[in-house]
Amino acid sequence: MAQDYDLARGDEATDREFWLPALVEAGQLGPGERVLDVGAGTGRFSRLVGEFARVVAVDCSRAMIDQARAKGTPNLVLGDAHALPLRRDAFDAALLVMVLHQLVDPRQAFREIARVSRRAAVATSDMRTRTLGILEEAFPSLLAIDRARFPPIEGIVAGLKDAGFRRVDVVSRPYRRTLAVARELERVRRKYISTLDLLPPGEFDRGVAFLERELPRRYGDTFETSASFTFVGASR
Repeated sequence: MAQDYDLARGDEATDREFWLPALVEAGQLGPGERVLDVGAGTGRFSRLVGEFARVVAVDCSRAMIDQARAKGTPNLVLGDAHALPLRRDAFDAALLVMVLHQLVDPRQAFREIARVSRRAAVATSDMRTRTLGILEEAFPSLLAIDRARFPPIEGIVAGLKDAGFRRVDVVSRPYRRTLAVARELERVRRKYISTLDLLPPGEFDRGVAFLERELPRRYGDTFETSASFTFVGASR
């Protein structure tokens, strides 16, 4: 996954125009602050925030860390969000961008975040309201699997408060992105949604064949995807 990760997900314009402002607001990020990027992957957001803050990127995958290092991402740490190898109060803020559904125990991760950082910014999806459009037709099991993976928003809020964060704010932001149909098909083939790896046998191949037929027929050359992402800001 590390080799294909940026090819399937990365888009610097979208990262700068949508993700970065939302994270800055949720985490109250300021110039020169010490910021921890938890589950940093290939360093997409570490590099952006690192343009104005001092960032340390943590990921449990050596392959992801190696990919981030190859891109020139500094301050990389191989570590687990459930037991961060970092000292207490080392950071002003911590980021968790589309990470919670990958964790065994998000509440333990929140306790670790509260131990090492004064503030947190969490980006996630509210699966109670999420719709996937034509992807739901292509992959009938996808949404149900995601709803089991993603913690509910009220559970995230409760977990952050239990960890010691006193102020917790929730903001939902609409997201739209226009892509060439060929680009969307390539993203699906590369499994830009991690849950595509968890589908029942045969469903992924059948869904790809469906999209190869239906995306050009319904949308022509251009596909617009829309969603809503939830940003949770917390401070101690």
